[in-house]
Amino acid sequence: MSKRRIKVILISVFLPCALFGQNVFPYMDNVGYLRSFENGFSRQVEFLPPVDVKYSEKIIAYIDNKNDLFIYDGRQKEMLSNMASSYQIGYHIAAWNTGPILNVWDNGKKRTLTRFGRNYVVSDSLVVFEDLMENAIRVYYQDSIYELYRTVGPPIFPAAVGSNTVAFEGNGNVHYAFVAGRILEIGVINDIVKYSAGGNKVAFNDPFNQSFAVVQAKEIVDVESIQIRDYKAGNDLVVYRDLNDQLLCYMNNEVIELSNYSARSYEVFRNTVVWNEAGLFFAFDGKQKYELANYIPEEYKIRDGIVAFRNLNGGVSMFANGEVNVISNLPNAPFEVNGTTVRVQVNRGNFIFFKDGKSFDM
Repeated sequence: MSKRRIKVILISVFLPCALFGQNVFPYMDNVGYLRSFENGFSRQVEFLPPVDVKYSEKIIAYIDNKNDLFIYDGRQKEMLSNMASSYQIGYHIAAWNTGPILNVWDNGKKRTLTRFGRNYVVSDSLVVFEDLMENAIRVYYQDSIYELYRTVGPPIFPAAVGSNTVAFEGNGNVHYAFVAGRILEIGVINDIVKYSAGGNKVAFNDPFNQSFAVVQAKEIVDVESIQIRDYKAGNDLVVYRDLNDQLLCYMNNEVIELSNYSARSYEVFRNTVVWNEAGLFFAFDGKQKYELANYIPEEYKIRDGIVAFRNLNGGVSMFANGEVNVISNLPNAPFEVNGTTVRVQVNRGNFIFFKDGKSFDM
């Protein structure tokens, strides 16, 4: 493992990703009202069924029956637009466009990002967007707008967008990474590069140095001296399979082994990893490896340290705090995970929520 000398284009104060926690979890009750489960209680958000709903741990955004765009943050709801063409949400931010006008809502504050927009992407904490007035690609992050690059012709949208990272190609085939307020130059690369962007890290097979590299706060690290099979970035970690099919994790400037038994598939969400090998189902929570089941679940969903999966009886089991517990014996009941809460649908309009070892009927 080696570190490279790099050029930092722009430096700002580094702030790590926000601590994630669940505050809201929307559901439709049995009379069609939009409600939110919040720390053991239910709050009514809307009286009529919405046309569309998107949510994170912190916010619920929805189009109501009059096609108005609203946002609810667990305290109050606010109308954002009555003419939204599209909208996307992150952890605590939402962006929407009305034609070429792109706006953002961030922790209760609204702001217009550009009046000449086109494509945009929202992740946990940033908005990447085109500003066609100046043929520029810009990113909104923590109340600031950073220009990634501008060009004479139409701009090329970034190759990968993560929680607080962006991988992009600028003018002259120069590749860069935006990492939590810093822009780092990767170098001139004429080949197509597959980037995986996460929180505080961007991973890629480097065709120039023929290595596997990770871009982080102030440096680019060659994690492997040769290119590897595949890779996925999470928050402060990168999981990858090498040419020997070992499943490895790069975090805290070290490589740790997750599996040496040819993991068939794996998924990464923030700091949680799941994979299957030899008919077994495993998880890694950023600290320790756990065997969750001696079978491969037909369905599973992962969030922050939480894995909910369909067990052999058709019910739902939940991994949290190092333990696996059966939380529902209802066969084939639909389930969702948001933050540290699991929602199981009992029937139309009736749900059971599981949080912190307790169950709540709604």
